[in-house]
Amino acid sequence: MAVSMVAALRFSLVAALRKRGIPFHNPYRRTNGFWNPLRIGKRGSSASRILALLVGHPGFGEGHRPWTYGDVALWADCVAAKGILKHGMKKKLQQYDPAQAATMERLDEIFETGALTSLMDAWDGDYRALLDWWCRLVTADVRGRVQFPAEIAVRRGPQALLDTPKVAVGTIHSVKGGEADVVYLFPDMSQAGDAQYNRGGAARDSVIRVFYVGLTRARETLYICQRETGMAVTM
Repeated sequence: MAVSMVAALRFSLVAALRKRGIPFHNPYRRTNGFWNPLRIGKRGSSASRILALLVGHPGFGEGHRPWTYGDVALWADCVAAKGILKHGMKKKLQQYDPAQAATMERLDEIFETGALTSLMDAWDGDYRALLDWWCRLVTADVRGRVQFPAEIAVRRGPQALLDTPKVAVGTIHSVKGGEADVVYLFPDMSQAGDAQYNRGGAARDSVIRVFYVGLTRARETLYICQRETGMAVTM
């Protein structure tokens, strides 16, 4: 399934997908973080941090392996250090060989005793317990960003963060040249688009051509959604 929409509705649609833990992306605008919140290639992305955390747990599934210092540095970097990490450890982790295995014994060098005990308790549960432990420790400025990929991992498993999302979202302009089996097209426009449409003549024709692009993105099924605002083309 794929979704095509105009800019006026992008926030509400993305919010609905996030609330339901449905993975989405825009393969035509890969550098846009708003459309691609599950980017893995970018170091320090929320999805990358969660995968670095969960890959060491037996419940990760295919690809499970022991943590490396690089993994620990990635997911521990956004943890509130006080009472969790030993003094100066965030900086030291960046200096260790990222490919070297971070065994449970070596974790004792990184974490305060109480934090290590709580980590081990979470480790004894399934991967969801480990993820919940980490989410409770991340700093406030990170918490909002990790919520969506964490919800996907909880509902669909860690591998869902690696799979290509089946839902694509974007403006008509952004998906030009692309196709999908199913397209949901919203007729609503931005203020600028509505003004252009109402001018008539060549200006209106230009807007109509844009929506023609949206109409022709579907390989099999096209749904024209109800207008949500007073600024919409007539179809």
